[in-house]
Amino acid sequence: MIGKIQAEINNQYKIFELMKTSLFLKQVSKKVLTSFKDLLYPPLCLHCEISIKNHYLHLCDECHSLLELIDPTERCPLCFSADYSAERLSCSHCHFQDPLFNHFAAAFDHMGPAATIVRKLKYANQPYLAKGIAAFMALQLLQMNWPLPDFIVPVPLSFSHWLDRGYNQTFLIAQSLSEILSRPVADIITRRSGDYSQAGLKRVDRLKLDSGSFKLKKNASVADKNILLIDDVMTTGRTLRCCGEVLLEACPQSIYAMAVCRAV
Repeated sequence: MIGKIQAEINNQYKIFELMKTSLFLKQVSKKVLTSFKDLLYPPLCLHCEISIKNHYLHLCDECHSLLELIDPTERCPLCFSADYSAERLSCSHCHFQDPLFNHFAAAFDHMGPAATIVRKLKYANQPYLAKGIAAFMALQLLQMNWPLPDFIVPVPLSFSHWLDRGYNQTFLIAQSLSEILSRPVADIITRRSGDYSQAGLKRVDRLKLDSGSFKLKKNASVADKNILLIDDVMTTGRTLRCCGEVLLEACPQSIYAMAVCRAV
């Protein structure tokens, strides 16, 4: 009996050793294939498209150095415009309208590598970029000393655009930000299907968007909660403002808004 048990142990040990060898070969094979791939198709910087040595990176060193968070002390706290003076406590535009959000901020100006990353995320089927974007947004939130939100609410994408793109880039950013901040995503706003894309539109055309394009979902429950509303790019701010107006129907305690980039 003991001999049979010992034989079984020896057999299992051999199987284990074979498994380890197989796993090692798989890892080696993967590294070899990656090396061949990098030799034939070297990874390129997303922005300047020069070759980079590390295929785990998406930007070259020079382009990565250009990703600097906006200094919030130099921007209007209501719309993050650079047209701001500390004496007025707001920019010339916000001075003449009632604030909707407690505060607004953006991680970057919409230019250079930051603009390229957002464009690749939206239009080049590279959803994995959302994780890195969310990390920068979290850093900006902490730099602003904002309170941690009870819910993170992404700006919605119309169903027709979701079908065309396959995902809502802002929702992906919200999910990644949720993991970093340990705060839940509340996907509680819907957008009317058929809304045209605002990319490339003039300012006057963007301002025609009305809050009727957005609706709260029936299960929305954010009363007396701190909300962080996020979007990818803020140009005129009309989309964020429409979403903010809809969120006010749910009686939140506060609404903070943040975009990845603010148009220059």
